[in-house]
Amino acid sequence: MPVDEKLIERCKSSDERAYYMLYEECYSLMKSISLRYIQDPAEVPVVMNQGFLKVLKSLSKYDTSKPFKAWVGRIVINTAIDYLRKKKRDRKYQAIDPQEFQSFQGNGQTSWNHADQNFDADELLNLLHRLPDKTAQVFNLFAIDGYSHDEIAQMLGISTGTSKWHVSKAREMLRKLLQDQILKERKTR
Repeated sequence: MPVDEKLIERCKSSDERAYYMLYEECYSLMKSISLRYIQDPAEVPVVMNQGFLKVLKSLSKYDTSKPFKAWVGRIVINTAIDYLRKKKRDRKYQAIDPQEFQSFQGNGQTSWNHADQNFDADELLNLLHRLPDKTAQVFNLFAIDGYSHDEIAQMLGISTGTSKWHVSKAREMLRKLLQDQILKERKTR
């Protein structure tokens, strides 16, 4: 459902009640995006609020020929990426152990029909949070948000090849995690 243009105009004129109404209108979108990128649920509201503040500050730049919620979504994605960059700078760099990726490689076959029948969005989110941060970030941008590898490379300051590598590794790791989950479910029956 598109956001009412009158509501946007009221926000542009600093109507605080309109701010609240717009926040309510965009809440679920901002939360779902933030949850995909931010692993710690306590940090999700921080990213949502930072993103919404950027939306309010940038309303004058909004191109009304584009869907408002798509524009908000892009701002929240960029806010989440900026937040993760800052968080990474704030802590010591941790290299990913190459053997960690080896442990995710599997040769078993997955019953995708079974997985489809017993899988929901929360489980997918939990699997995404088990990926290394950068791999999950690139996978989200590519597979879920629809950015090209070139766009991802530019956004994250990595090469196109590195973007492709992260997506490939994410797929391998998710496949293995799904296989493990299906086997675990079969054993508990």
